[in-house]
Amino acid sequence: MTGLLGRKCLAVLAVLGLIAALLAVNPRQATADADNPDVDNPAEYSACVGAAAADAGFEDIEGISGEDAINCLAHYNIAQGRTETMFSPVETITRWQMALFLSRAAGPAGVVLPASPTDQGFTDIGALSEAAQAAANNLAELGIMPGTSATTFAPNTSVSRGSMATMLDEFLKKATPGQGGADVTKLSPDDNVFTDIATVARNQYISIRRVYELGITKGVTETLYRPTQSVTREQMALFISRTLAHTVARPAGLSIQSLKDTATGSGSDGREGEDINLVISMRNDDFQAMTDVPVDVFTSTDPDTAFMEDGACDTGTTQREGSRKCEVDGNDERTDSAGDITSITLTVSADITIWAWTGDEGDKYDNDETTSAMLDLAFQKGATRLLVSHDLDDDQTKMKFGRTVKVTIQVADEDNNPVAKEDVSLGIQQVVTSAAKQGATGSRNESSSTQKTDASGKIELSFTQNDPTAGNNGDTDATVVLTITDPDATDNLELKNSEGEEPGAAEAEGSLSNDGMVRLNAGSANAVRMGLTWSDDDANPENHTLKLSQRDEYTEASEEGSGAQSSVTATVTNEYGEPVGGVLVTFNSNDDEGIMGIENVRNKSGNTGARSGARRISYQRDSDTGGIETIWVTTNVVIGATTVGCTDTEADCEETDDTPIYLQIANADADGALVHYWPAKADDATSTTENDIIVIRSTEENTIVFTTTKGECPDDRKDDPATTGPMMDEECTETDDTSSIAVYDDNDHFTVGAQPVTMEDFEKALDEKEENDDSKPKYDMIELVNYSDTASDVSSFTITDSTPSTSTT
Repeated sequence: MTGLLGRKCLAVLAVLGLIAALLAVNPRQATADADNPDVDNPAEYSACVGAAAADAGFEDIEGISGEDAINCLAHYNIAQGRTETMFSPVETITRWQMALFLSRAAGPAGVVLPASPTDQGFTDIGALSEAAQAAANNLAELGIMPGTSATTFAPNTSVSRGSMATMLDEFLKKATPGQGGADVTKLSPDDNVFTDIATVARNQYISIRRVYELGITKGVTETLYRPTQSVTREQMALFISRTLAHTVARPAGLSIQSLKDTATGSGSDGREGEDINLVISMRNDDFQAMTDVPVDVFTSTDPDTAFMEDGACDTGTTQREGSRKCEVDGNDERTDSAGDITSITLTVSADITIWAWTGDEGDKYDNDETTSAMLDLAFQKGATRLLVSHDLDDDQTKMKFGRTVKVTIQVADEDNNPVAKEDVSLGIQQVVTSAAKQGATGSRNESSSTQKTDASGKIELSFTQNDPTAGNNGDTDATVVLTITDPDATDNLELKNSEGEEPGAAEAEGSLSNDGMVRLNAGSANAVRMGLTWSDDDANPENHTLKLSQRDEYTEASEEGSGAQSSVTATVTNEYGEPVGGVLVTFNSNDDEGIMGIENVRNKSGNTGARSGARRISYQRDSDTGGIETIWVTTNVVIGATTVGCTDTEADCEETDDTPIYLQIANADADGALVHYWPAKADDATSTTENDIIVIRSTEENTIVFTTTKGECPDDRKDDPATTGPMMDEECTETDDTSSIAVYDDNDHFTVGAQPVTMEDFEKALDEKEENDDSKPKYDMIELVNYSDTASDVSSFTITDSTPSTSTT
């Protein structure tokens, strides 16, 4: 999480006598490493925050894994580039270069070098610079980087990964541990993940294992360290930056960081705040601790209202330390002997921005002039749900024998966002009925177990059933029925389906569902039941699914060139999720005036493809008038029949009197159709009315598509599958309605309800959902005043909620 500067970083910290860019970056969470569970002692905080996270200007490191580490070492003057713009990350490191790097890192890390270099008797370093000779002698004297013999240092020998581990291990023994860092002298590695280090020297073997558990190295692979491989300049930067994180090394100036960049809520609604500890550090230009420095801290959950026009703190800020808000006073916390403040804890229950700054007593914060360190902390709602899902296609109800299906149970918040809540215990009951050869009965086995969620808040289960007789479609089906329960009534986690919804009513008591769907268990208020079926039966047309999709939800109306373009695809699949080819599909539209496009397509019918099960048509609409098109599809797949005027007792009853039932669209709206909007560009100076409904919103593209109802058109279609499928009411005038598109920018005025807001809050409101139905936007009506799509003009956008409020005062 990258922190931010105040509006202008021009002020000099008079009390400190230094100029520094004061930034803050949340380190990656270091108390747990899900990818490397054997890393038991990673650093909790980082040395590469604040000014140490700034871009050093190297053009050859962009996008590489060591980019941040290289920039960090440049800030500490540990490793500069080959030129001002080139770092040469793939070059290997020699021993004399490594000696310079580690000697420069010593000061920030609290390693005390000898006051004056003592000649260690190396006869091969005379050609080196005085600084390199001093580094070699000092590090050899401290035991961090001994010579290769009593008289040789081997300055031009490449540094191997094995020897690098030993150097960093010894370096840390001489360094001063920092906040959240490990004391390496008390660390005994208890894991041995690398398979290629058994033959290295004993001290190197221990060091490699130790730096791995410290999170300093990750190995070349999960099991290979490659101890003899040479270290590149990029790898060196990664090694040293991670080493510094365990020490008192912090960037010049004021920096702020936290162990986590996201607080997770708790409680029955998942919104109870979490306590987050802050660490504020103050270092001088030589990266040494600055003690007894007062630091004022204030916060805001709405940074847009935090400051007045003159830069002074406004009512949107909250004082966290000291007696007077946004002012350095005698009650502000002061840095300790290590140059840190570690006593500040915030209860975070919403997204929050934190400012930390210093100055002389009586100084007041001015956002236009004062330099500050800033930190953004996000808030994630806590766990309230357990989402149960499988990896089958949406409309798939069976699997072919041999297919493996994965069932996932994920802890989530009320918005269905995953929550990493570990060790949630769930009861898993399995009823397995195996497939049997034709004429036989499959065995039935039942088992129960208790399983716990992993570090990501997840339980994953896999199931496979095999065909007892290949090629014999008469074999019985195989089923697995899962009943998942949460026996802990105190954790407030409700079992839901993959969409966070109630799975639906259970089957009759004692009946086992095996249709691949999630169902509530009738025997428990907090349980779900899922049935899975394997089969080799032929696909049944009655279980075919027809999906209708379109490339885009809207296409801006145009009559330029050949007009605006769109495409629609119909896809047929069977109950195994397999494509069904050779199905004749016909595309239909409510275009009764010849303006909608599909009705102008010559070949509106065609067969679905054998490989994809799909048929797609592309078409054009040559009009700049806004329109709303309703689209549906009919097929030649007969799934049944309805008897019309014919009973079993009638002698003259003919089968031809029956009306066939054709396959209908399964995924469109309730009437078996989807809608495509052809919005016209809103005219300049447009003012809309309260009848304008928002149908599409994009805060990424700053666009809003809305419809204007001109005629009365009830949503009333008649099903006549024997002929044309779903149809509009004959008197419906929906084609008289129009759709329009408007574009906004930060020069416009915005109102939500009756409250003027910023563009940021306007976009938040556009994305907001109904409180009791997160599938529906809360604000669905729009009013424009003096609209113009010219960036320099000012338009007025007002959005409102058409749902009457039920709240009382």
